[in-house]
Amino acid sequence: MSENWGDLVKRYRVRHGLTQECLAAVLGVAQRTISRWERGQDRPSLEQQKHLRDLGWEPPGLLLRSLAHSVEHCPAPRALSRTQKLTLQAVSRPAIDKRPSVSEWIGRDLAPIACGVLEEILDNRPLQKSIASREIACLVTTTRSVLQTAEHPLIGAYCTTITYFFHEGTLYSDAIAVPVAADAVLGYTAVSMDDIVAGHDDSRRIGKNGHSCP
Repeated sequence: MSENWGDLVKRYRVRHGLTQECLAAVLGVAQRTISRWERGQDRPSLEQQKHLRDLGWEPPGLLLRSLAHSVEHCPAPRALSRTQKLTLQAVSRPAIDKRPSVSEWIGRDLAPIACGVLEEILDNRPLQKSIASREIACLVTTTRSVLQTAEHPLIGAYCTTITYFFHEGTLYSDAIAVPVAADAVLGYTAVSMDDIVAGHDDSRRIGKNGHSCP
């Protein structure tokens, strides 16, 4: 196998908040064995590799491929993007039905054609900093078209929840939309990580731009 097991084991351990001792106990090996794996001096046996997979370990990229597959088969307009340069990764069939040309933008930077509420979000530096520092869990937006494509004038109003997550040090966004009344007030509201942890739903709270999703 070509995987760098030292990186993979450490990444799994850190992601799940385990010490070397804890992971060793779970796998039934000595702590020094985990240390040797992470230093690249040895690798897990095939049985230990299977045990890691049974515990939820996933090879690099598998999680994103699974998520992209889920996005593509979602029954609602949905898009997965890498936030650096807002690169579109995957879209659902309803999203393509809503905006057929969007399929041509997969793997491309959407920022140059961003407009409306999306442009406001991208230009809001304090907000972007809070998202990057993991202070913001998601944004709840009310928008019409947010991309200057051929279908721009035909897009109706949608309430979209944009959820942010890190994977292997890279920030991604998962946006899913539902239609709302054509006269809905446009804008966005940020939901902080503290709100999520505390179990509060503040998604109806008025955002800094004075608007909220109904």
